[in-house]
Amino acid sequence: MSEEKDTSRGQGFIQVLHSNWMAWYAMWFLVAYFLLVAGSMAFIDLNPYDQQTMDFFRPPRISFSFSQGLSKFILGTDDLGRDVYARLIYGARNTFLYALAAAVISSLAGGLVGFLSALYSSRLLNIIRILVSSVRSYTPVILAFAIITVLGPSLKNAAVAIAVSLIPRFTLICHEITTSEMKKEYIRAVMLDGAGTLAMFRLSLFPNIRDVLIIQFTKHFSMAILDLTALGFLGLSAEAQEPELGSMIAENMDMLYTGNYWIIAIPGVAIISFVIAINILSDGIRNALHRENL
Repeated sequence: MSEEKDTSRGQGFIQVLHSNWMAWYAMWFLVAYFLLVAGSMAFIDLNPYDQQTMDFFRPPRISFSFSQGLSKFILGTDDLGRDVYARLIYGARNTFLYALAAAVISSLAGGLVGFLSALYSSRLLNIIRILVSSVRSYTPVILAFAIITVLGPSLKNAAVAIAVSLIPRFTLICHEITTSEMKKEYIRAVMLDGAGTLAMFRLSLFPNIRDVLIIQFTKHFSMAILDLTALGFLGLSAEAQEPELGSMIAENMDMLYTGNYWIIAIPGVAIISFVIAINILSDGIRNALHRENL
């Protein structure tokens, strides 16, 4: 019976999400984005570091013939003769995977502290929550900037720095929604029936706040992308010549004045389109979950 209820609920969610055409197309846009990156890396011989000495500043040109296939350098080359498409694919992989890792780490760590401090009235947990929440007064990218200057520039260190900077935000969100739900009648009824704290959280409280957590996670993911690309633009994430969308824009800023705009525009459009699609999908999920629960 419960499986049929979950199936019908999932079908209802998909139908409501499908009615929001912007969120529906944003979802398929993100799916196509991931398939493009994964398929290009799996089936196309790409080298983001290879320098073609005779092909500096080649503009984007897409052509196809049955004898030669798809044209080479479809997105052009940069000032060192490197394939912009290859660097875009590897840069998108690095940016999105490390941003996703930062979002997952910050959500798990922040959620753990927020939930425990709301469920258990421990002085130590409250002190930890207050210390974590006090760090929230700093802008996440500024805090990440301070951490990365200590750890040193690399994509792994940048992901760790962004995760640490986003933990206070998720901690406060989880603590507030858990404290608010704990005051409701259904939680008091479950506790009066003799359910333990962990059982109450797993069976009653978490299913009612799961939707909010999913939405907050998608927002954290988009924030992590923007923070990671900002650090890359400042030269604090990717190492020398390592492809990353933010660093690709920074290292080619001078090329804008020479008319070679595609070197900057292509990674910029990739960042903007991906973040906008995530935010649109997040709003669509929120509206779908809200309408489904009515």
